[in-house]
Amino acid sequence: MATAATMSGLQFDALPYEEGRRWELLEGDPVEVSSPTPRHQAVVFNILIALRRYLAGGKGSSFADVEFALSGLSRVRPDACVLLAAKARQLDPDRIPIPGAPDIAIEVISPTVRASESHDKVRTYLRNGTSEVWQVFPKSRTVEIHRGAGSTMLDSTQNVVSDPLPEFEVPVAAFFE
Repeated sequence: MATAATMSGLQFDALPYEEGRRWELLEGDPVEVSSPTPRHQAVVFNILIALRRYLAGGKGSSFADVEFALSGLSRVRPDACVLLAAKARQLDPDRIPIPGAPDIAIEVISPTVRASESHDKVRTYLRNGTSEVWQVFPKSRTVEIHRGAGSTMLDSTQNVVSDPLPEFEVPVAAFFE
């Protein structure tokens, strides 16, 4: 049974900034996001290094913690993301939320994140135009890549490959070094 949205994206955008608090809006429901730990930030940094090496030369851009307006009811802040060349060229680097969806959204999953919220967020990304969502699990040193209706779980002995990033290949273990 569907519930009515409690807040629109425009209402969410108009909320006052609160120091130390992070929120996202998923299908009209405000969701508090915990602050990242040092381990979380180190993983995000390693992912961004790999992505920036690959994207050099105009293939696209990668960012950490920027807000996207996926729809009129959803505002999300992926831990890291990729905008391929076409979207990257249209980006206004001084404006948030970024309209539309990232090509790839990467979420580093903290032990405090509830599985249901994590899955809801993956579905929201994919429904609104994100090609791939990577869920990175530092505790188990695994990565789950979601594409359309399917997903693939990778352990630390395997490599991350990405449909939108031809010839991108990075060991899962490199994200956790």
